[in-house]
Amino acid sequence: MVVRFKRRAKRRPIPNKKDWAGFEKDLDVQYFHRLAFGKSNEEIQPLFENGRSIERSDELLFAPRAVFQYYVHGFAAYLMSAKGKGDSDAASSFLGLLKTREDRDSGSVKEIYAELATYVEFVASHQAYFEADQNIYGNFADRVNDIRRACT
Repeated sequence: MVVRFKRRAKRRPIPNKKDWAGFEKDLDVQYFHRLAFGKSNEEIQPLFENGRSIERSDELLFAPRAVFQYYVHGFAAYLMSAKGKGDSDAASSFLGLLKTREDRDSGSVKEIYAELATYVEFVASHQAYFEADQNIYGNFADRVNDIRRACT
């Protein structure tokens, strides 16, 4: 099952050198910069495959705001791709990233939540699609409610 959505996200340019300012302060973000700088969201989707979504979540958590706000869409697109099916760690990491990022950098998710809402709602309502056992990952719908509250 490949999920296709009409794009609601405003067309953002690929983050440039100015957007990446300060990336050197964090080793994980430095690594993500080497992987993603100058690349589109389509080009970075494979970076979330094969259990690497947890690493990418950590990198995006500490990335400069403009970088996070651009590449989180690539993460969402990966989840909606055929390769995202059954990737419980990726789905859980995505939800955790949104909540933690908003808690840590107020407004960073809230500013783009309308663009991400369709993806977030899909993850919340398709926990079985991602094979995410509630005993391990918690209830996705409850976790999304926490994200919504943080973004209002």
